[in-house]
Amino acid sequence: MILLDNTVLSNFALVKQMSLLKEYCGDKAASTNDVFDEFKQGVKERIFADTEFEWISRLDLNEKENIMFLNFCKKLGRGEASCLAIAISRGYDLLSDDMAVRKIALREGVRFSGSIGVLLELIRMDRIGIEKGNDILNGFIQCGYYSPINKLDELY
Repeated sequence: MILLDNTVLSNFALVKQMSLLKEYCGDKAASTNDVFDEFKQGVKERIFADTEFEWISRLDLNEKENIMFLNFCKKLGRGEASCLAIAISRGYDLLSDDMAVRKIALREGVRFSGSIGVLLELIRMDRIGIEKGNDILNGFIQCGYYSPINKLDELY
């Protein structure tokens, strides 16, 4: 399974490329109600349009994960904390652009990537070209995404 947090969902929603994220994840996409609640708040604030997420499995926290979640909530948002707890507990992959989440994932041995990693993999899979990937990255940046690079060519 690939857990999606709101940072990645939001980036792809803002540039109207959710179908690419869906293509990347295939039938392995999963998230939590906390993430969907965060996304709905963005819709309510008219940051992006409402989106159907029938392609993303909804996961509930078990007792062990809930304990981790509550601990992570001291430093992270609820969506990030819930995804991280499940990823650690179940050995799932994680998509997040949150640096604090990524540091914990690295420490805990969770495989992770983010919005840029998704774009690079889509290019590698010949789903999009480098030009389209750069256009999407530029769209992320124009919407406020902090990117360590200006073009995917720097990594590809």
